[in-house]
Amino acid sequence: MPNCSTTYMGLQLRNPIIVASSGLSKNIDRIKECEHAGAGAVVLKSLFEEVLAQKDFGLKEGTVDHTEAYDYYLAHMELLYGASDYTDLIKQAKAETAIPVIASVNCVSGKWWPDFARQIEGAGADAIELNVFATATDLTFDGRRMEELYYEILSAAKQKVGIPVALKISPYFSSLPNVAVEFGQRGLDGLVLFNRFTQPDIDINALSLKTTFSFSSRDEVHLPLRWTALMSHYLPYDICATTGVKTSEDVIKLLLAGASSVQLASVLYKEGLESIAPMVAGLEQWMSEKGFESVADFRGKLSFHRADDAAQYLRAQFMEKISEVE
Repeated sequence: MPNCSTTYMGLQLRNPIIVASSGLSKNIDRIKECEHAGAGAVVLKSLFEEVLAQKDFGLKEGTVDHTEAYDYYLAHMELLYGASDYTDLIKQAKAETAIPVIASVNCVSGKWWPDFARQIEGAGADAIELNVFATATDLTFDGRRMEELYYEILSAAKQKVGIPVALKISPYFSSLPNVAVEFGQRGLDGLVLFNRFTQPDIDINALSLKTTFSFSSRDEVHLPLRWTALMSHYLPYDICATTGVKTSEDVIKLLLAGASSVQLASVLYKEGLESIAPMVAGLEQWMSEKGFESVADFRGKLSFHRADDAAQYLRAQFMEKISEVE
């Protein structure tokens, strides 16, 4: 039987499938369900930085400029999690499950939460995933300043804790490889590609704003696939691929591109946690058919730096498909 185990940020996983930060990991019962379903690890539902800014520091100042908007936002976040509840959940999860438990902080700055990172570590979390969501609204806020914000957030965490730190980011960088290399120089342990955000919408009848969010489609897997393949060879840390992963075939593709693990959410909401087992079984069957005894035997085999036809990851792919359509 092939060995599906892998390592992510130095953590030993029984298989590459991680349950992403979501409602699927918000309490101990659901975390146990994830473990029972066969997940290799779980990322806890995120604690929001805005909660820490208010609760732990007594500050009215936050990252939302409009005071009433901030009050509304904070009240909603407080309903999701309080800081002490979060550390209690980590302690319980570590006591009652055997898979790695990764804490998650949804952050937009390096101000309020780094000291809390020590509490996360003290509670027993195996690692921390920083889910970064920052939007430039100032026309003078250039790309370099945005990159520096990410570096500040990462450095703040690395200075406070000794457990592995991952960043979950969006693809919206002018030169993602350059930023990814800089992350490595600043001690990053894992990069999660990519984040999916809620998007704004407008109700034209009520003349009001609203938000929208949809589950990922399988077509979306190609974006993390491309960037994982392009960067995995030279980064000194692990890549965890996410978005659009629906089947064992998708898992295999991302591992071949160089990912050490994958995160799932949408497919688990739509098909249930029981969909994990067929993915693991499909991975095992494929490995057996191809003669691979371990994930390490094929991980990155088709990355940009190792594939025979690596140009398919670049402009040649675009030119080929356009020609087919014409």
